[in-house]
Amino acid sequence: MINLSVCDEIDGLGKIDELRSVVGKYHQDGDIVELISVSEDGDRCIVLKRDYTNRCEPYKVSEPSWLTWNRLFF
Repeated sequence: MINLSVCDEIDGLGKIDELRSVVGKYHQDGDIVELISVSEDGDRCIVLKRDYTNRCEPYKVSEPSWLTWNRLFF
């Protein structure tokens, strides 16, 4: 998969800016509870995720930004 920063340069859609606009906001649906941060280059995100069973406390995960964007906006 192409990095989101490279994709933004090609298509100019500003997906990294969309991610940065929702940093710190809570999400009810899906497995992401909160987007904590987006790396400076825009290729990695730190997210707070919930366990699929919803029995454990949310935990931090570093994941590619394209995956985070897909989960939040697609």
